[in-house]
Amino acid sequence: MTSFIGAERDQISFMPHDLNEWLTEDHLARFVVDIVGKMDLCHVYSNYSGKGSTPYDPRLLLSLIFYGYSTGVFSSRKIETATYDSVAFRFIAGNHHPDHDTIASFRKKHLPELKGWFKEILLIGNELGLLKLGNIFIDGTKIQADASKHKAMSYKRMLQLEKQLECEIEQLMAHGVEQDEKDEQSTIDIPDEIKRREDRLTKISTAKKVIEQRRKEAYKEEKAEFDKKQEARDKKEKETGKKPRGKAPKEPSIAPADKDQYNFTDPASRIMKTSKGFDQCYNAQIAVNDDMLIVGNYANVHHNDKQEFLPAIESVPDQLKPQITSAVADTGYFSKHNIEKCPQNITPIIAKSKEKHNSYIEQLLNPVNDKQKEIYRKRKHTVEPVFGIIKEVLGFRRFSFRGEENIDNEWGLVCLAYNLKRMFNLKTA
Repeated sequence: MTSFIGAERDQISFMPHDLNEWLTEDHLARFVVDIVGKMDLCHVYSNYSGKGSTPYDPRLLLSLIFYGYSTGVFSSRKIETATYDSVAFRFIAGNHHPDHDTIASFRKKHLPELKGWFKEILLIGNELGLLKLGNIFIDGTKIQADASKHKAMSYKRMLQLEKQLECEIEQLMAHGVEQDEKDEQSTIDIPDEIKRREDRLTKISTAKKVIEQRRKEAYKEEKAEFDKKQEARDKKEKETGKKPRGKAPKEPSIAPADKDQYNFTDPASRIMKTSKGFDQCYNAQIAVNDDMLIVGNYANVHHNDKQEFLPAIESVPDQLKPQITSAVADTGYFSKHNIEKCPQNITPIIAKSKEKHNSYIEQLLNPVNDKQKEIYRKRKHTVEPVFGIIKEVLGFRRFSFRGEENIDNEWGLVCLAYNLKRMFNLKTA
C-alpha cells in the first residue's frame, strides 16, 4: 500500500527566532531592503518631530510598498494582510504589522518624491554594475484611469442637458408660483429640486469651460501644423505651376467637437483607444535599455505618441544621458521635428511605416542601414515585453490615484518596482 506524507497540523512547532533564517539568501525581499538601505532619506527623517506615538521607520514602510508593487500587491490593505500571511512581507516588516491607513498615508504623502526615488535607485543600480546603456527603446501604453468611461459626458450632450435643466427649473418655479396662488402644499420639495438642477448646471458649466480650454490649446498646435502643410503645398504649386495631388489640408476649428468629452470622476483623464476598444485612460511612456531596465518614464493625457519621443529621452537621468547612443521607436513616434531635435550625441531610429511581412528579399536587395535595422528589431524583445510583464505578471492595469500629476508619480512607482525586480534578476542570473 502506498504511504503518503500528511499534514501534521496539531503538532507544535516553532519558527526560527532569527528572521534572517526565514528567507533564502537570494530572495527579492532581501534585495529590496538592501537597496532601500542605500537610499538617501535624510529629508524624510527630518520631517518627524519626535512627538506623539512612535512612528514606523520610513525605510520599513518604503520597503513594504516597493516590494508590494514589485510582486503585484498594490493595495495597502493587502500589504497589511501580507505582513501576517507572507514570510517575505513579515521579514521586511520585522514582525511588525503597520495598518493599511499608515501605509496608504505614507504612500500618498511621499507620492511626489517617487520620480526622484526612481532615478536614485536607477543610479544605485548603475553603481552596482547592473545598468548598461547604449540603445534605449521607447514605447507607450494606455493604462486605465480610476474612473469609468460611463461617467464621461460629451460636449454635445452637455449643451442638450443644459437646455433641459434650464427648462425644468423654469417649470418648477412656475409650479411653485401656481401652488402659492392656490395656497396649496406641493407634493414635491420645489426648492430642493431646483437646487439639485442648479448644482448640475454648475458642474456642466465647469466641464464645458475645461473642454473649451482644451480645444484652444489643441487648436494652437493643429493650426501651426496646418499652416506648415499649406505653406509647403502652396510652394510646390508655385514651383511646378500645377495643383498638388491629394486632398488639401483641412483647417482646424477652434470650437469644441460634439464628441469631445469630460469625465466627472477624474476630469484629467481622457477617452483613449486601446486594444480592447475605447476606455478612460492615461498614456504611460517608458524608455528601456537592452537589458529591459526602465531608464525613463512618465505618464500624461496625450492621445498619440508623436510628441512623446523627445520627452522620453529627457526623462532619462542627466547622469546617464551621455551614455545613450541611439533612441529607437516605432512609426507612431515619427516626425521630422523628432529627427531634427534629437540630441546630437543620440542617433534617432524611428520607423517611417510599419514593417512589411515576408520582406526578406527586399532587405537582401536593399541592404541600407543594416546596423540600424538590427537595432530596431530589438525593440520587440525589449520594450514591448516590459508592458506585458507590468500588466499581465504584476497585474497593474489601473491607476489608484486621480489627476495627471498623481498618476505620473504613481507610474514612477510602478516603474521603480519593476526595476527592483529586474535588477534582482540580473544580479542573480
